Amino acid sequence: MTPDPIMPTPESEPGDRPGTTTGTTRRRFLQGTGAAAGALVLGANPAAGDAYAATRPGHNLPNGFKGNMSDLKHVVILMQENRSTDHYFGTFPGIRGFNDKQVLRFQDGTTVFQQKDGKGNIVTPQVDDGAWGNDHGPWGDVDHRKWDLWVRHSGASCMNYHSDAYMSFYHSVAAQYTIADQNFCSEFGPTDPNRKYLWSGTANSETGNTDESNYSRPWTTVAEQLQQVGIDWRLYSDNSGNGRQGYISTWVGDYGDNELKYFKGFEPEGLSPDDPKLRPGTGLIWRGNAMYYSGMTSPNDDSDENLDAVLKDLHDACQPGAEHPLPAVSWIVAPYGWSEHPDADTLHGERYTKKVLDILQSNPDIWNHTLFILNYDENDGKFDHVLPPWPEPGTAREYAGDYPLGFGPRVPMLLVSPWTRGGYVASEVFDHTSTIKFLETWADHLGKPFRCPNISDWRRSIAGDLTSAVDFAHPQPGPAAFADPVAEKSPSIAADHMKPRPLSFHPHAVISEDRASGKVTAKMTLTGGPKGKAMSFQVFPDKYQAFSNTPFTVTASNPREYTWDAKANDGKYAFSIYSNDGFVRSFAGQVAPAGKRNGGLPRVAVDLLKGGGTKREVQVRLTLHNDGTEPVNYTLTANDYLGGTQNVTVAHGETKVVMWPTQEGYYDVVVTADADAAWTQRYAGRVATA
Repeated sequence: MTPDPIMPTPESEPGDRPGTTTGTTRRRFLQGTGAAAGALVLGANPAAGDAYAATRPGHNLPNGFKGNMSDLKHVVILMQENRSTDHYFGTFPGIRGFNDKQVLRFQDGTTVFQQKDGKGNIVTPQVDDGAWGNDHGPWGDVDHRKWDLWVRHSGASCMNYHSDAYMSFYHSVAAQYTIADQNFCSEFGPTDPNRKYLWSGTANSETGNTDESNYSRPWTTVAEQLQQVGIDWRLYSDNSGNGRQGYISTWVGDYGDNELKYFKGFEPEGLSPDDPKLRPGTGLIWRGNAMYYSGMTSPNDDSDENLDAVLKDLHDACQPGAEHPLPAVSWIVAPYGWSEHPDADTLHGERYTKKVLDILQSNPDIWNHTLFILNYDENDGKFDHVLPPWPEPGTAREYAGDYPLGFGPRVPMLLVSPWTRGGYVASEVFDHTSTIKFLETWADHLGKPFRCPNISDWRRSIAGDLTSAVDFAHPQPGPAAFADPVAEKSPSIAADHMKPRPLSFHPHAVISEDRASGKVTAKMTLTGGPKGKAMSFQVFPDKYQAFSNTPFTVTASNPREYTWDAKANDGKYAFSIYSNDGFVRSFAGQVAPAGKRNGGLPRVAVDLLKGGGTKREVQVRLTLHNDGTEPVNYTLTANDYLGGTQNVTVAHGETKVVMWPTQEGYYDVVVTADADAAWTQRYAGRVATA
């Protein structure tokens, strides 16, 4: 007989903690504090509706919109330099920043936010608005995958972050549009390999910045594939310099960041002036701005006149009746001083990006049908607390020898368009190849399909194609007002302003104890999502074993298992499993000997219930068992989100069910039992709501 479910009271919410500079926890952002979204004094146009949802009854599409992907006419991509998500957005409300409760915990009880230097002193994130740099330290070595060596590898300043006021412009953009808080650099490495992923889907096992702008790489780029299928494109950059590799690292030039100049297909050597590759408007090399550096752009300073000069081609392309109009796909590359590469400062990068947005907004026909993607090539050694996906050793095309290539730490990504407007957080895993995958999806919709051959199968399964962050059914066109970067005044953002985009899949993990063998097995699963979708799980011992990280890649058709042999520790076990978007499982206890029945013996079964269409039905079902002879008193406590505290007594041989609530699908509950002081289980994550 199925026991009656127990419904916890959502009003009681222990486990909250003081906020940082935003004064809000992730839970409070989801629950809401009653503050109106109008507290965002930025001219925002708050949206309603779920990503990729069907057009709601009574919803009127703006003039000129069909409510599907055909409304998208332009994709404009600006990749800037060397910042981490925590460095720029750690205090931003609603994302996984410094208030994240679902973080890696070390064996001494500290968290990933408490890094130790070589002397054992704890270093925590601190505000620093200086234009400072970092030593990268070792890149993707396996030892760093424990995520506890940040300070020892990159110095104490790697933990620092910029203030809300200093980041006012970017925060105002994120608050009005969409920020991706699970976006990672493609490789645990420096600039050039990561930029190769953006333009070609791979760095072909390169791990350093070498042989710049020498047209030597033989594999194909996405730009060449667009050319082949007839989708117009262009790269906008300043080409100042003095020869083959003569870029100028100041306020002009491209700082060597026009990665197309690294590829053989863009070699201008030996071409006649009338070669089709150089033909204005259509030529491959002309479109890629991949000729040799020449001349000098003026003025060479940080003035508005310089911005007008280095962005002149983009400006001209956005004017009505332009000789070479803005194409379907554009990449933009900034000079060093505007690129945000330390010691180049953020303020100049914000000015540059604002100029780009101003240019796009100057033509409403372009602005209202454009997706602007701002991302960053790598983190420059700057701390970020979220574990990136990690392929198992030997994964095809994801290792250079025993060096794991991807993913690297989180880097910022902002998505600005009518279909990402309203203040949203996109939490599917993305990397630089996600932009390529989005272009593939769009090209297929246009009837001009292509598929980048360079993206590994593992990476394709892990990284989404950005469509979960975009709602084509409910566009919100029109101009937007952004904070003045120079004013450095913190935008006012209500605690509950940002809204999570739903996902169609969720991870899960449960354990079973084999009392005869003394082994504990965790089964990791994935439910829902597009065909072939995968997630990276990482297992850490919490006690009894050396601190380490063991990766697993899980798909719906290929669940994985991790086994802990507890016999070596008198039956004791303690380990945690982490994945992205706040997924945590922690299991600890002692395996009872085979045949033991006396006392209380706790056992929990957990099911994630997607529900039948209303968010209140999205729940976690905890079935509490007692395999012993004495009652077990369970305590269930919300570590975050809804649920409060619930005490449940289960008599011997009986079962009780607790229906645990979620907020927008998110949950975090800790279960303990009086029968075993060491026994504890934690379940945190998100149930699919799309």
